[in-house]
Amino acid sequence: MRLNFEAPSTPLLYSLVFVAVFAWSLGPICVRYAFEYDMPPDVISALRMLIGAVVFTPIVLSRYKHELVSISPRHAILAMIAGMFFGLNLIGMITSLEHISVMINQVLIATNPIWVAILEVTVLKGRLNRMIWLGIFVAFIGGVVIATSTTGAPAIIEGGNAPLGVGLALFAALMAALYFVIGRSVRSSVSLVPYIWIVYTSGSVFTFIIIFFNQVPVTGYDPQGYFWVLALAILAQIIGHGTLNYVVKFLPPTLLSVMGQSVPILSGVWALLIFAEVPTVLQILGGIVILIGVTIVLNGQNRLKTKV
Repeated sequence: MRLNFEAPSTPLLYSLVFVAVFAWSLGPICVRYAFEYDMPPDVISALRMLIGAVVFTPIVLSRYKHELVSISPRHAILAMIAGMFFGLNLIGMITSLEHISVMINQVLIATNPIWVAILEVTVLKGRLNRMIWLGIFVAFIGGVVIATSTTGAPAIIEGGNAPLGVGLALFAALMAALYFVIGRSVRSSVSLVPYIWIVYTSGSVFTFIIIFFNQVPVTGYDPQGYFWVLALAILAQIIGHGTLNYVVKFLPPTLLSVMGQSVPILSGVWALLIFAEVPTVLQILGGIVILIGVTIVLNGQNRLKTKV
């Protein structure tokens, strides 16, 4: 027996998107709280994915076992590689939050569609239309503005390294793009739940290997730290990531991606209200310009697919 994935009503779909975006935007806030209890970034990343894998395991084993064993070795390997990139994305994103504000972190990670476009040209030998190039240029201008604004205290966490934080956030965006590009080919023949389970499982194994070699302890932290990691997994991993992967089957991906651009804005609002992370005018301006550039890229990709 499979889960019923018949298309829900349009109002319900948009309600699910709202819930997913709202939950996802709280992810960096959970990370901030976990930091207060000395939880290391790689441990947070590994436990987030492990919790997701554990939640989906009973569903996969009871309802998708036959599909799981029938997945081709090539697709299984690609899904595991996607999980590795997803794990690196989380490590980069979470570690970046040790150095820069939530708003800048989330805005830079939201540039992953631009990295997807660049990968399509450099790796997949694809062609980009003028709109996509315009979006990349606009986002680059926004990135320059963000880079010049990170010399101010509001961009930097106390004791942090702003250039390192920006670099880690961009690295996370690139890893997310690699995860998306690989996942796009695998999802054409593998159902959502088995795919997510493979991604979460392989990603957590990969991250635990990194933890093992770095000799970082997984146990012994304050229980409240583990609570915030659990909250992170439920909100960002299961509700946010899982729900958006579900509704993408019924709503245009470009529409979802554009709506997803509200995540950095919401996350910045939560950080302002909870942690008093007040952005400068330049940071706000740069963030808006980047999000406009990303939106232009997404629209350009949509036009390209329509022509094809």
